Amino acid sequence: MRRLAPAILLAACIAAATGARAAAQDAFSPARAAMEQGLTVVSMSESAQRELRRDRLRIELRAEQAGRDPARVQAEVNRVMAAALARARAAATGAGLRVETGGYAIHQERVGDTKETTWRARQGLSLVGTDAAAMLQLAGQLQQDGLLASGMGWELGDEARRAAEQELLGEAIARLRARADAVATALGGRFLRFATVAVDPQRGFDRPMPRMAMPMAMAAPAAAPEVAAEAGMEVVRVAVQAEALLGPGR
Repeated sequence: MRRLAPAILLAACIAAATGARAAAQDAFSPARAAMEQGLTVVSMSESAQRELRRDRLRIELRAEQAGRDPARVQAEVNRVMAAALARARAAATGAGLRVETGGYAIHQERVGDTKETTWRARQGLSLVGTDAAAMLQLAGQLQQDGLLASGMGWELGDEARRAAEQELLGEAIARLRARADAVATALGGRFLRFATVAVDPQRGFDRPMPRMAMPMAMAAPAAAPEVAAEAGMEVVRVAVQAEALLGPGR
């Protein structure tokens, strides 16, 4: 009799262990136990959603510089960013404004179709808050100090999202219970309880957030058109899946 290779024996042992573990988990599942008791198991899902106005504005700017000397290029980006941070932090004090710096990058690139090369460095700066008027004014000042605008968009704040998800969870479970009662009645039985429940707060629903273009630079505040900053709407949705246990009718 030919001996099995060690690799084949190992694979067979792993497969057997996996199958045994899956069987054990299935044997102790609430749904399997309920079916063995003569109960009916019905899988169902429900959801609830609400449209909310985005309440947090994010403005993205950057310090960018190009030149032949990489050290001077980086030094200029550092100088502009340091001044911008000082101004932004001063404006953020007591205003509920969050200031964030982005990644720092420097790379070498070719100038047109020539063999000449130049170095380009950049670093991002984000303003996040709810006072759109003050933020737009600050963004204009930062552009006067040498920053360039990358984009702007509204998003839903964490506090508003959590509050909405909490309310929607109750609505979704109430709908799930009503559906379980309806299914049980249609089958001539009665709803007993849920064997399993899984909640899925779909945070990515209706995203990514739209971005609005901003002037790349402002030579003078009066010369640039006013930037529109109207908050849009976002849909928050919570889905619930469950296994309902149905028993005989009374």
